[in-house]
Amino acid sequence: MSVFNPLTSDYSSQLFAAIGRKLFLNSELADVHFVFESDDDIERVPANKAHLMAGSDVFAKMFNGSWKEMDKVKIGDVSATAFKEFLQFFYFGQVKLTMENIAEVMNLGEMYNVTECLAVCSKFLKNNFNNNSIFRDYRLAMLLNQETLKKACEFFIGVNIKAVFKLTDFLACDRKMLAQILKLNWMSCTEIELFEACMSWVKEASKQNVLTKEIVQAHLGDLFHEIRFGSMSLQAFAALIPTYGNTLSFDEQQEIIQMIADPTFPPTIFDGNRMERYTSPERWSASDDIYCRRIISQFPSFEPYEIKNLETTVFSTNETLLLRAIGCVMVRISVQNQYLVLENGVPTNITIVEVSDLNDEVILYDTNGILKSTEDLRIFLTKPVIIRPGFTYEIRKKQTVPSGCCTGNLLKSSVELKSGIIIQFHRNAILEGDPKIARGIIFELIFQTID
Repeated sequence: MSVFNPLTSDYSSQLFAAIGRKLFLNSELADVHFVFESDDDIERVPANKAHLMAGSDVFAKMFNGSWKEMDKVKIGDVSATAFKEFLQFFYFGQVKLTMENIAEVMNLGEMYNVTECLAVCSKFLKNNFNNNSIFRDYRLAMLLNQETLKKACEFFIGVNIKAVFKLTDFLACDRKMLAQILKLNWMSCTEIELFEACMSWVKEASKQNVLTKEIVQAHLGDLFHEIRFGSMSLQAFAALIPTYGNTLSFDEQQEIIQMIADPTFPPTIFDGNRMERYTSPERWSASDDIYCRRIISQFPSFEPYEIKNLETTVFSTNETLLLRAIGCVMVRISVQNQYLVLENGVPTNITIVEVSDLNDEVILYDTNGILKSTEDLRIFLTKPVIIRPGFTYEIRKKQTVPSGCCTGNLLKSSVELKSGIIIQFHRNAILEGDPKIARGIIFELIFQTID
């Protein structure tokens, strides 16, 4: 006789989900109400003490202590709408968050020690990073000591630093935030560009277009010495003098020249780190790479795929990632159903484009390579590209191909990576009769996570 155990079946999860839906915001079944008062309204949000106590040690102490008999709790400094979003974590396995309330929800997660809330909110923010929100997210991560989110923000800032420098939020950020940015070891900019961005920040803070050492000192203070002048070339530093010479004392100029000329010179004023931030290898370790491999079989198809002068690979992701490299298949010449070696390679231009739901396009990367018959083409990007949910990404390959230029590879239309990350390929050329088998040039994408 077989025994049915509901706790080890889908019945269990379905039952608890149904109970959660029934109890959530149900006044009739609630034993406590959270009261929110505004100038012209009072809103009562119903909840269940048992659920709250099970999910939060803070609630457990509240309702086991002097508040044990209380059925009303007055809440201030947070909106009722945000509190309802927060309560989802006690009733549902999946929650719906909004950007409008995310900061308040995270603050509630911190206040009531709901670690799952903080983790889910951090992931939500990472999957919605953009230039308009990154400073808010970075500030929130530092305020709530969310180290993983903080590092993710720093990677986003480092990758997009040239665009970040142009943001109003950068020019208006406080000194503490600027100090954090100056501590970053990796940015996709030169130290000259970082220095000029700092001077733009000082101009905005001081409301002065012509800077002096006194003005820079008043606003940057010791942060000025965090700039890695020792990583500049003498020529690059000399080019700064006509515009910014007044911001440096004679002793500072002398020390900078000595740092640049002599790698062993120990500075006493400036940061002695001479590593160029945009070439720092510490972040991009191959051991952290996640491979999205599309090859279905090592054996070529009997049906060759004829390569076009414009090949477009379209894909999307369900989680924010950094694209590190692109792999293109070997190309051949098809003659009478045989794959022959292409004697000369085919030069190709590769452009990575981000496309929004409104079909707005942003070119993220542009490079060149050569498609060959003797080896796959792997292009490691000099600057990683951020790949975000909610967008599609097109890798456009332009080449002039000889007649019969083809590939025999069969490719996957969808690849699941670790931790439920899915890369979905769209608008594929497919093997006739099987929509799950794609054809094309891109056989591999190499990513890293952003945390």
